[in-house]
Amino acid sequence: MRNRRTALAIGLLLLVCGYLRLVVFPLEEADMGSQAVTEQEAEALREGRTATEEELLQGLIFAGEELPCDRPSGTFYLPVDMDEEDWETGTFLAEGGGVKVYLLDNPMEDEKQEAVRTGKSYRLLAVSEDVYREYAVVFSGLPIVTLDTDTGAEIRYDEIYGTLRFYEADSKKDWVTESVMSGHIRGGSSRLNPKKSYKITLYKKNQTGSGALRKNDVSFLGMRSDNEWLLYAMYSEDTKVRDKLSLDIWNESGALEIDGEGFYGYHMEYIEVFQNGEYWGIYGLMEPVDYKQLDLTGEGEAQPVEYLYKQKDAGVFELKGSWTEQTEEDFEILETYRAYLEGDDSDFKAEIGNLIDVDNALDVWLYLQAVIGMDNIERNIFYPTVWEDGQYRIRFMPWDMDYTWGNVHDFDAGNRTRFSEEILTMRIAWKLGDRLIQLDVDNAREKVKERWKELRETVYSDEWLTEHIDAYARQVVDSGAFSRDEALWVNGGHNDDYESLKELVLERMAFLDEQLTDPLAYLDLEEYVE
Repeated sequence: MRNRRTALAIGLLLLVCGYLRLVVFPLEEADMGSQAVTEQEAEALREGRTATEEELLQGLIFAGEELPCDRPSGTFYLPVDMDEEDWETGTFLAEGGGVKVYLLDNPMEDEKQEAVRTGKSYRLLAVSEDVYREYAVVFSGLPIVTLDTDTGAEIRYDEIYGTLRFYEADSKKDWVTESVMSGHIRGGSSRLNPKKSYKITLYKKNQTGSGALRKNDVSFLGMRSDNEWLLYAMYSEDTKVRDKLSLDIWNESGALEIDGEGFYGYHMEYIEVFQNGEYWGIYGLMEPVDYKQLDLTGEGEAQPVEYLYKQKDAGVFELKGSWTEQTEEDFEILETYRAYLEGDDSDFKAEIGNLIDVDNALDVWLYLQAVIGMDNIERNIFYPTVWEDGQYRIRFMPWDMDYTWGNVHDFDAGNRTRFSEEILTMRIAWKLGDRLIQLDVDNAREKVKERWKELRETVYSDEWLTEHIDAYARQVVDSGAFSRDEALWVNGGHNDDYESLKELVLERMAFLDEQLTDPLAYLDLEEYVE
């Protein structure tokens, strides 16, 4: 009996010691280096097995999730936190049984941030009982989105259903979001480019078991929670930063000056995209501009209804949103505005201030001068029309800012973009702003002068602009995404001379510092004509 008690005590003591050991000296999780083999060991693994071109790895697992794969090249992609110097902890596993994987190159021996920036490819050996095949692993510094359609067909103009997976880069805990999705190609002239932009709608299956789908609101990268998302291709914009720089300037300036519950801007974050098992390049994941973003009252909601117009081209407008029917009455406020804009000076000066938000319009005018928004003179402007103090009031919001900072249309070129040195010292002739200043509506000239001075201390300051260009450049270049996109879309625009971009941005600011001391005289400056 005494021996039994002694044995029990010893067993409990060993158990406690083992527990304390795990607490004080926890077991380290295996890292990728533990899977690295020497060439001699790799030869031993190949011996007795036959090389195959057949698909041996149905999937590659890391941190519990199947990784994106470019199947034509046999390359798997693992998004990692490129701000951290230490490699992510974990090992690669083959999906299913019967296949083991080994690394022929050891990432742990390399400097992580350099490997990510250069897009270094690490060889991976997959072996089964009688065959083997080599694959590759690449580490990306950006989040990744995969789009897999149910039929395997490429997303085109008609709605097609499938599955979307979003992979975070800076976490490996609950780091993948999956959703049923539908998608179609979106955009105007960008539809002609080989790399397409898409609109994606997210769904989840009805829990009742009926198989019906309902909308699935998800938040990505700190942006709004919603079921509709845009994937912006950035095909012809060579630096891949002009659009984001411009929209973030607006988000931090004009968008914040508009009273209301909605947000009169939109956000975009960089990602890489795979479609049906093929790498598709760098994209911008964007919030759409819609009634929800702007907090407008739509059809069938509490009255009076509010409107969201979009100018698509000179004299061409559309009413956004889901409408059962559009009538002439729905365009009445827009037509009234257009009549004043084209009418005589006395009517314009007397009435326009009652119809529009003048301060907002002046912000847009200043913004277009600053970013050189040539593509927003007679297109790519939203007109949110709100019911305020017993009447409708039109506000303005710019959109689609890739043709900025010196980039203009070139319809003879394959990528439809060219850089114009001349436009850097030209005026962007947005008619509404020009007339407000010309006729000095609501003290517009003094407002413009003071507003420009204020903005030059914040989002238009040299420091803000250079810091943000550097930050965006680091995302697209140091993530390895820029070089991968350039290798894939050889006829697209690619230019990583960000120092020159910073120089022209600061030159434009200095140019406007001089010109906007007299806004009326600025209107005599040569205007850009497409």
